[in-house]
Amino acid sequence: MQRRGSARLGFILLIIIVAIVLIGGIVFLAQSLFGGGTVAPTSSPQESNLLTEPTDNTRVVMTVRGPVTAREKHYDIRLEISSTKRLLVVTTGYDNPTEVKRIELDNDQGAFTDLLLALNTAGYTSKSDATIDKNDGLCATGQLITFSLMDGDNTNTESWTTSCGAVTGDFTGQSSAVIDLLLNQIPGSHQAIQSVE
Repeated sequence: MQRRGSARLGFILLIIIVAIVLIGGIVFLAQSLFGGGTVAPTSSPQESNLLTEPTDNTRVVMTVRGPVTAREKHYDIRLEISSTKRLLVVTTGYDNPTEVKRIELDNDQGAFTDLLLALNTAGYTSKSDATIDKNDGLCATGQLITFSLMDGDNTNTESWTTSCGAVTGDFTGQSSAVIDLLLNQIPGSHQAIQSVE
């Protein structure tokens, strides 16, 4: 009697397992046929060969447009790093900007290679399709920041973000990590920028 009960229980369990497998198969087939179940990512890291295999002409450039204010108070920042040079230029004004700070230093291949690998990890070339086109009027009370990866005079990738939360741009990497990595390449960069902010 006990053997018959356990055989019946085993048979019921077998039917339940077969039913679960069949239902799972039907759901999987329906998703495959009708395209459901998978969501296309809105952004993806675009690993550039220049970050992992730089050329002699590879350089990274970050530009910052300061808040839209009076001509006398407006500032722009350009930071450029290559395997041989590190440059930070801070200007004030709009049409004929005045250079108020310049820091220019040498660089070497080892330091540059490590920087590029760190930028790659932080998503320097990660971007999505922006719903807003970049223009100098965006984030008027804050900063408009552009990240470029250059090969000589050719732009390999370029993306942008802002310090205004409502306007995010197409850059999807770790903006604070990228900005810190770049500024930390030039001793005195924070003080140079704070002097005009």
